[in-house]
Amino acid sequence: MLNSQEIDIAQSKRREKMAGINAKDDIDENDTAELKKTAKEYEGAEVQKRAALLIEGHERSKIAVPDKAAEDFGRECRNFSLSNVVASFEGGKLLSGREAEVSVELEKRYGPAAQGVRFPWEALETRADAVSTTTNAVAGNLASRPTMKTLERFFEASAAQRFGVQTLQVEGKPSFPEITSGTGAHWVGEGIGADAEAIGTTSKSASIKTVMARYLLSRQAVRENSALEMLLRRDLGEVLREAVDLAVFQGTGADDQPAGLNTLLTGGRTAALTAKASFSALLLRAVEIMETAKLSDPSQVRIAGAPILMQTLMDSLLTGTAVSEFDRLKSAGFAPVFSSQVSARGARDGTGKGASTVYFGAGESNAFVALWGSPELVVDPYSESKSGKISLTMFTFLDLIIQRTNTHFFKLSAVQDR
Repeated sequence: MLNSQEIDIAQSKRREKMAGINAKDDIDENDTAELKKTAKEYEGAEVQKRAALLIEGHERSKIAVPDKAAEDFGRECRNFSLSNVVASFEGGKLLSGREAEVSVELEKRYGPAAQGVRFPWEALETRADAVSTTTNAVAGNLASRPTMKTLERFFEASAAQRFGVQTLQVEGKPSFPEITSGTGAHWVGEGIGADAEAIGTTSKSASIKTVMARYLLSRQAVRENSALEMLLRRDLGEVLREAVDLAVFQGTGADDQPAGLNTLLTGGRTAALTAKASFSALLLRAVEIMETAKLSDPSQVRIAGAPILMQTLMDSLLTGTAVSEFDRLKSAGFAPVFSSQVSARGARDGTGKGASTVYFGAGESNAFVALWGSPELVVDPYSESKSGKISLTMFTFLDLIIQRTNTHFFKLSAVQDR
């Protein structure tokens, strides 16, 4: 029982005692003394009660149940069903239930969709801890237990993220500042200072770029395929991850594309190998990155290349051993990333050498994919109606910001496979 409640009970007994004394026809000296004593106790208990109420109120505030609105909305987003959205629009119906509520909430946060509906990033996840399929396109059948942030989970299989590129949700026109000079440290004696250096800074601003993915579905697939939800998540998610990876490594900066590493790394931050890929050639550039970025461990250097680079290194064995150039690279502490989105293998020339490009990066927090709001989905059951298909068009708004290109990144081109 709370202390304030115990005091209340005692006060009730005192009031009852005082009322009994006052109800007597003849009040003697003993009654008067008892009445004064009880009244004094009553006044003192009132002070104790006020103090108890203050203490109990403070304790309640500390153990108050936290607001679970964000957690509940995250759960609804993970259970969002793309197949329900497609089925609704294909049948000429309005969105209802969870999908309508989540879409309305996203529009409150990020503004209305230009056309179609907004849907959460969680709807593109295909991890085991996210809803990936339902038996009959009904949302909410499976529980989810997220262990990472949404964008981290979605881009987990991305070559760009493994290379150290981070994803950020942004608003407006964000600016990314970068200090270029004046950051040196000084050793000083007791009572002696050093003149402050002028700090040089620069900044890069993100501007919205639009990536569009188009997908065709047959009307039969909408009605018959029990795995439609899983397929939509897989295919739409893969298309978007592919677009981001291509932008990070091969974005030209023209034709409404972001500028990627291939475009930004010029001059002293690029070199042509014009020879077969080898451990020594890659180690040379990795060491340069460690020096210019002031790294202390080879594992902080990220290496990304085309899959042909992996084959070339694995096929190259040290004379008289089963140790490959790839084994040497891994034993030195490097964990290279291989993806066809990093670099395409060039056509073989007359000598049979196909060249590709290898990128080197230093750690994280130097390159960012800035994302505005949530993706938008347009379901069009009319334009392809003659062929019995439904057109799905997904729009995502992003830009790429890469900083410290003069110290933390390097491009090695003309890396040959033989």
